[in-house]
Amino acid sequence: MKKIAFLIVSLFFVLGAPFADAGVNAGISIGVPSPYVFAEPPDVVVIPSGTAYVYMMPGIPGLYFYNGLWYRFHRGHWFTSIGYNGSWAYIDTGRVPRFILDVPPDYYRHLPPGYYRIHYGDFNRHWREWEQVRHWNTYDWYKNEHERRGHDRRRDLHDDGRGRRDDGHRHPDD
Repeated sequence: MKKIAFLIVSLFFVLGAPFADAGVNAGISIGVPSPYVFAEPPDVVVIPSGTAYVYMMPGIPGLYFYNGLWYRFHRGHWFTSIGYNGSWAYIDTGRVPRFILDVPPDYYRHLPPGYYRIHYGDFNRHWREWEQVRHWNTYDWYKNEHERRGHDRRRDLHDDGRGRRDDGHRHPDD
């Protein structure tokens, strides 16, 4: 009798196994961007962003540094990393700092000629200190760009009808 019960239970598992994997996978796949590759660490520029400093690499769209993390806008989605060329992890738009979202996506194209470039080594060693002492606020070129950018932002940004300004980036939920 025990042998028959064992055979029935075994037969149940053998016949039922193919159906156990028949679940539905409804996940959404978001293509993670590949890392940037540079021959040497690139220069950065500081973008006037109100009470915070946001940095970006000239000529590279959608790549920003703020408060110790890099943020990248890629194919309609935001990603974050601890390094500009590091591995990127998806981040919900709601978790991207407002200081970054306030930067027009084509800002890198409109940097004034001769805008001050910061060597990456200096930037990497000093960004925390610069933030604490408001280092860039003492430079005329920064003040002038802050003023120019403030006027551009007031002209270019508008309410999108849902209580948030149109920052120019396509949001994943739009």
